[in-house]
Amino acid sequence: MTTLAPLSRPEAGPPPELAHPNPGRSGRWAPYAMVAPLVLVLVAVLAVPLVRLVTVSLQKYGLDQLIGGKSAEWVGFSQYGKVLTDPVFYRSLLHTVLFVLAAVSLTVVLGLAVAQLVAKVSAAVRVIMLLALVTVWAMPPIIAMPIWRWLIDQRFGVLNYLLNKIGVLPTRSFNWFSHAITGWAVITAIVVWGALPFVVISLHAALTAVSRDHVEAARLDGAGALKVFTAVTLPAIRPTLLVITILSIIWDYRVFAQIWLLRDIGANKDAFYTIGIWSYVQSFSNKNFGLGAAISLISVVLLATLSAFAVRQVLRSTAAEGAR
Repeated sequence: MTTLAPLSRPEAGPPPELAHPNPGRSGRWAPYAMVAPLVLVLVAVLAVPLVRLVTVSLQKYGLDQLIGGKSAEWVGFSQYGKVLTDPVFYRSLLHTVLFVLAAVSLTVVLGLAVAQLVAKVSAAVRVIMLLALVTVWAMPPIIAMPIWRWLIDQRFGVLNYLLNKIGVLPTRSFNWFSHAITGWAVITAIVVWGALPFVVISLHAALTAVSRDHVEAARLDGAGALKVFTAVTLPAIRPTLLVITILSIIWDYRVFAQIWLLRDIGANKDAFYTIGIWSYVQSFSNKNFGLGAAISLISVVLLATLSAFAVRQVLRSTAAEGAR
């Protein structure tokens, strides 16, 4: 009997036509074609209004031009000169910077503390806390502001009543917005209250990803709670913390509704000007849309510069973590 030798099976590998890929022109342009729809949508949503904003900022554009049909007068960059030489601009910019620094610092510090607390409590308490945070997060500012106005009301406010009972306020009829410092303190507290849910939930998710083995190893080496946090936990959540800080800066820079809906409680509304509030007042209260557009465009440039710097810091930090 003749024995047939088994057929040799070819080694596994890619087909010959895929072994040495040589994409043509169509292959090189395929990634750009895939992102082209997104770019077109961004151009339609962002670029077109931005071009219109630039155009209006170069014109003398008021109510007569908006609804009267009169042609706008081109004034060039003169309105930018008015903005940059107006003391109100620098006062509004100072208010914006100080408010952002205070709100972001409190949001990040309190958010990190509450996230640590959420990670330590029992599962049932954790669910209740997260549901409460999500409820706060889901409440729009336009709905939350009447509740806050009632809480701080000069005559019937619950906050004034409680603080008067414990001896902090000498009288119940205290107007929080009669002084700039107390008014900004209330606005900052409301903004931090609304921003905490996102920060706490994000940091809680980051804390759950911290290696327990590294934490236990640090404790076995004799590290205390503070040393474990600074040497193990903080480096692990640093990328998330940086992203949250950047988003908080952008969001707090753009805060409008909370300030606008509360500033009329006091007599001195100008004490609560930010760049956004001043731009809105010039555009819709004074009907000077050209000047308001110039203020808005300067604000966009400032925010874009700040965002670019912050993103660069995040990328540097991420690259440094990857190099380790």
